[in-house]
Amino acid sequence: MIAALSKTNRLLILALFSMSLVACGFHLRGQVDLPDQLKVITLTSDSGSEDFDRSLRIALASAGVTIINEADATEATYNLKVNAISSSDTELARNASNDVSQVQRRLTSHYFIRQANGKAVYGPRTISTTRTLTNQDAEESAKLSYNQSQMQSMSEDLADQLVYDLNYAPL
Repeated sequence: MIAALSKTNRLLILALFSMSLVACGFHLRGQVDLPDQLKVITLTSDSGSEDFDRSLRIALASAGVTIINEADATEATYNLKVNAISSSDTELARNASNDVSQVQRRLTSHYFIRQANGKAVYGPRTISTTRTLTNQDAEESAKLSYNQSQMQSMSEDLADQLVYDLNYAPL
């Protein structure tokens, strides 16, 4: 009987905790409610990264956005323009033989939303992400493989950040 009572108490506490999260305005991260004007857009990306472009298209599709060709666009269709991604590295650590063993990489880009006539209606906005890359003193092939996977992950983060930021576009 005591074990059943404590199990009931645990369920009650869990239910109260869940309801308090919902009541305080908690939202799942990654859920976006984009303005209706951004549900159908054209995309112009000068990012220079195929990984970012792919990740951005996936993130936009997940948010309910349809990307159309410029030839199919109307006067009311907005264009999402992404500028080149820049990368900068900061050395964080060196090993005993003075080789760089850890760097902090920062990816940054700017984007804006413009009308069909080219007039910007939102932006320019800055998006950026930072990641610490370790194993920089490893064998060259291992280092390249590791850095490539980290860059793909950073591209996904940057694309998610852009889509999340679009949620606040005052259109």
